[in-house]
Amino acid sequence: MLTSAPCKTDLELHDEPTLFSQGRFVNAIVRTTKGPVRPIELRSATSHSTLFGMKTLHSFGRQSVALAPFGLYAHPSRGGDLDASLRDIVRQLKTWSTVSFEWNVRFDHGELAQQLLTQQIPFHRTMTHTLLLDRDYEASFARFDSTARNLVRRARRQGLLVRTTHDANDVGAYYEVYTRMASQKGNHSGLHPRALFDELLKLHDDVIFVVADFANKIIGGAWFFRDGGAFFYFHAAMDLNYSGHSPSYAIIDYAIRMAHEEGRKVVNFGGSGGIASLEQFKAKWGAKPQYCWRFNWRNPLWQTVQNVRSMWRLHAP
Repeated sequence: MLTSAPCKTDLELHDEPTLFSQGRFVNAIVRTTKGPVRPIELRSATSHSTLFGMKTLHSFGRQSVALAPFGLYAHPSRGGDLDASLRDIVRQLKTWSTVSFEWNVRFDHGELAQQLLTQQIPFHRTMTHTLLLDRDYEASFARFDSTARNLVRRARRQGLLVRTTHDANDVGAYYEVYTRMASQKGNHSGLHPRALFDELLKLHDDVIFVVADFANKIIGGAWFFRDGGAFFYFHAAMDLNYSGHSPSYAIIDYAIRMAHEEGRKVVNFGGSGGIASLEQFKAKWGAKPQYCWRFNWRNPLWQTVQNVRSMWRLHAP
């Protein structure tokens, strides 16, 4: 575990709230999540800042809290002194009823990470890949490796139509591609429900849904979030029968161009879970690794109870 203070990154954006800890995003995810999941609003009376998260309810009035769905990043809304905000918010989290909470901090939110360190919350470092958009699209295209550039050009020559859409029928077509791809790969576990994408489609200002058409058929798609100065690459699927048309490359190239047009500073490709092939794919776009922080607090009271129960079961006749 690293014990040194977080340092600034050359991809410094702004110490601003993330999309993922705002009420409209959290509520959209909660509406599509099965089980005893509820939104939670943490408000600092001192600084008037807020932070939304998801809590999972357990027996005996207990709860576990994720400060942003899907392990995404959280940051309180602006409202004054960050240190005062965090003291108030952490105090609301560290109650007898909270079994645990997880707080992921974005690579450029070093001040937030530093303040959480002062709260004595255990953490470890995680990694994402980011593409810095410091000039224009052509400069970014030049950073793609030769394979990515060639596949993007080939997709253009083959007549792929890449577009953004807010059409529910396009979501249905994308979901068919997604579930078919999972079936072909033998990966049925952890599929997102169709309702999740329907809800995301409603967040027009925050969510970008991009699809690739070939011969009037959707053969791939991807979802991107506007997270402050960044585009965040959230989810993608491709019809494997059309992999020779490189729809994934065409879609990412389209999103990078769009990020430039909107004046974004970074395309955040997200974590790879240590999967080398994913890291290599992201590196093809010129994306570089950046380290984030994952803070995870476990209530010592409930840990003690769990240990006592485990010992009792071990020695029970």
